[in-house]
Amino acid sequence: MTSPQSPVLGRPLSFPNPRQDELSGNTSQSSSNDASRGGLSNHFTSMPVRDESGSLRNTESDSDSLANTFGTTDRLQRGTNGDSHGQGNVPTSQQTHSGDMTPSFPSDRGMTQQGSSSSSGREIMSQPDAHHNREPYPTSKHVRQSEPQVLAHKTSPSVHRPSSSEETMRDRSSSSSGFVDHDQSNLHDPNEKRLAKAGMLASSAAGAGTAARHLLVARDGTVGGEGGREPRGYQDVSVPDKWGIMSSRIKEARWKAVKKAAFIFGFITLWLWVCLSIFWGSTYRLTSFLPSLTVHVIPFDTPSSTSYLNGPITQQMQTVASQPPSMVHLGYQIQDPSNYPNGLDDVRQSVLAQECWAAIVINANASSAWTDALNNGDASYDPTGAIGIYYSSARFYQVVLLYFDSLISRDLANPLATARSQALQAFMGSTNTNTNLLANAARVPQAIGVGFAYTVFDVRPIQNNAWAGAAPMEASLIYFIIFAFYICLFGGIARMKSGLQSRLKMSSMLVLRLGWPLLAYFFLSLWETLIIRAWQIPMTDYLGRAGFVTLWALNYVTIIACGFAMETVLALVGLTWLPFFLILWIIPSSFYPIEMMPNFYRFLRWMPFVHNVEAYKIISFGTDLQHRLGLHFGIIFAVIGVELICFPLALLFERWSSDISQRKQMEQKQKEENEKKREQDGQRGDEEA
Repeated sequence: MTSPQSPVLGRPLSFPNPRQDELSGNTSQSSSNDASRGGLSNHFTSMPVRDESGSLRNTESDSDSLANTFGTTDRLQRGTNGDSHGQGNVPTSQQTHSGDMTPSFPSDRGMTQQGSSSSSGREIMSQPDAHHNREPYPTSKHVRQSEPQVLAHKTSPSVHRPSSSEETMRDRSSSSSGFVDHDQSNLHDPNEKRLAKAGMLASSAAGAGTAARHLLVARDGTVGGEGGREPRGYQDVSVPDKWGIMSSRIKEARWKAVKKAAFIFGFITLWLWVCLSIFWGSTYRLTSFLPSLTVHVIPFDTPSSTSYLNGPITQQMQTVASQPPSMVHLGYQIQDPSNYPNGLDDVRQSVLAQECWAAIVINANASSAWTDALNNGDASYDPTGAIGIYYSSARFYQVVLLYFDSLISRDLANPLATARSQALQAFMGSTNTNTNLLANAARVPQAIGVGFAYTVFDVRPIQNNAWAGAAPMEASLIYFIIFAFYICLFGGIARMKSGLQSRLKMSSMLVLRLGWPLLAYFFLSLWETLIIRAWQIPMTDYLGRAGFVTLWALNYVTIIACGFAMETVLALVGLTWLPFFLILWIIPSSFYPIEMMPNFYRFLRWMPFVHNVEAYKIISFGTDLQHRLGLHFGIIFAVIGVELICFPLALLFERWSSDISQRKQMEQKQKEENEKKREQDGQRGDEEA
């Protein structure tokens, strides 16, 4: 009865002989067959193993098959010259038994040769049978490997009958040239544990192949540390077929992609209308809200009964202020001079305290100073000293420098012309009685030609060497928001890729989501402040050395307010929809003054961006003498407090939705596995039928 043929692997499997030199020098030494069997029987357990045919075999009866197949050191220690009577001597991996096996040559077809290929690349030797007087093959570093042979089984009762696993394996395809390099093999001696497992499998019908696979590849499919590399073709990798975009085979996938793209495009369109409408709505009919920018008109000229300026200017400003908003003008308000007991100092303080955007002051004795210059011929008379215009360009230079100069000049043109004509008419009437006045007036031509003019006083300007400070009042906040977005985005990606998103407890997740941004924001705000200082933006003019630390603290709390809002939204909508919130979050960072916007935009008073800019102006340019830094810091802290309340709630929602999603995925996976199992059971039933 012939045993089933073992599976064919891609290359022969053998292990280096630690006593190769000893065996090559002394081939006459042999060991008892019974002793060898006894050693192998003790080494390999006799636990029955079920082979591929389903029958049980005893590994003790086939213990020698593993040695014949793998060339273990126990078998190599046996003698190479068999007993002349063929009693019990089993051939080693370097010599075949005289009674069982002989080399297979073209002239002798009745004999076969058992070859052993060393994976370490030392020597490949094959000696002929003792009955044939042939010389052994020469030993060299590179020896052509023999063709695959199958050991013939003898039926002699005096000779051990090998098991079905005593078969050689094919040579590796990569060594078809016939040469094997000693240094290129990567197979190693297996340890005892792996060898024992191989021995348990060797007695099956396909024992040799299974044992070789066990030694080479671990159970999980990975290459073992001492088992060598994985055989070629062990893993089957399939690549899906490719189809054209209009192929009917991808109809379902194409329809899903179209629906997804249509939904995203529709949402982007809607979001574009929302976000851009909010931004453009802030500048829509911008000049219609200029009357909300108050300008105080203070007539200090005395006495009012003989003033040439008080009447025309106050009357003109009242007329302009009563015009409809459709006509571009400022919000002029006439103030009682008694409200400013300290004169011009109080006016400057009111502008710095942001009680008004600008102030028009008719200086005291402006009319009498003009009359005295003509009567006395005072050539030092300056017409621009009659009126003073006070504003703070650093408060909002885009509005003040763009609108105030032009609009105030336009509104003062008519009353100044009226005042000059009235003054000249009164002066010419007095020359009828005093002819010397004309001679004196000739020495003061500016009083006659100009009469009255004004001077602009910018109480808090942006100096020529400090215009770099305009950047933090405009685009700086946008970059703040973008940096906070990066911290939020890549932090979320890192948590997902590392597995922390689903493996951390809620308390640990809360600490991580708050602690890491706080640390990152601390240094980002420091870098921002250092950049501002590097470009020579003033910080110490009004707060001294505390200016740098105060601005650092301001930047720190601002980026916290910006970042925690995005962390909260990330927990609510996820990474996919977070960029849409970024667009909406950037919009409030670049607005005009709230007074120039519709009532809808009053919510900006609670946004951290507005208060960051206002506090920065106080630190760098001193725009508010009341130093309401506490107010601006307090509102930013209030925003952070609201975010700290909402953030844990958002994390709870995120964990709840994540658990639901994972549960659905597990159910879907289980459903797919059940369907696959049913299909396999159906196929197995069809095969059995």
